[in-house]
Amino acid sequence: MKTAEMLYLAAGRDGTLHDLSRQLPATGSDGEYLEFAYDGGLVTSKAGRDIYDQILAGAPYERCPLCGRGIATTLDHQLPKSEYPILAITPANLVPACNKCNQRKSSKDPADETETLLHPYFDSLGTSQWLEARIHEDSPARAEYFVRPGGDWSATFTDRVVRHFTFFGLRRQYALAAAGKLATDRIQHSGLLKRAGPDELRLHLQEAAAGYWSTAGNTWEGALCNALADSQWYVNGGMNEI
Repeated sequence: MKTAEMLYLAAGRDGTLHDLSRQLPATGSDGEYLEFAYDGGLVTSKAGRDIYDQILAGAPYERCPLCGRGIATTLDHQLPKSEYPILAITPANLVPACNKCNQRKSSKDPADETETLLHPYFDSLGTSQWLEARIHEDSPARAEYFVRPGGDWSATFTDRVVRHFTFFGLRRQYALAAAGKLATDRIQHSGLLKRAGPDELRLHLQEAAAGYWSTAGNTWEGALCNALADSQWYVNGGMNEI
């Protein structure tokens, strides 16, 4: 298990987790016992649960790092324990996640590099704003989300980010969340427009986006605020048509 952990860490840093199965020590008939080390040891025993909770507490702001929206309440095996029982309790293979993302991912095992979902411990998206939204200026208005590749991303990494975005249904998740925010913020924005004018409303939206960016990086809320600030239709009264 220690050898498997070292191999996992090296593969995670090199971006080769999809090739790891050929390198791991054979488990033979011990696979079910290794899986039980997670289910019966890490999850349910007192000492194990303390470690489980420490890993879970690593989620920034308690948010699921796979979708950025849900509350992280469980640990997901980046490489499924059913296929990689020797990694069942390897900390680097345990990622905080919300129940929805954990269930969606299930026992997905990547067949090649482009199928490897993002690993929050190893994959850096850089400091650029890669998550963007555009406002569809009709009634009711809606936001559409998309990935704008970072300037230093390779073609393969771009494919992985887009696949992750698609696999977890983030386009739809973010659009639904944005619809609720558009509906609840429109009264405040309409009042600000009346009191101070479109330039002040735009500045308010830009400052809100900067706040999201400074604390949590690329978020659906920050992308929405940027898109609204860029929309002449919205800052000149479009919120009254939502």
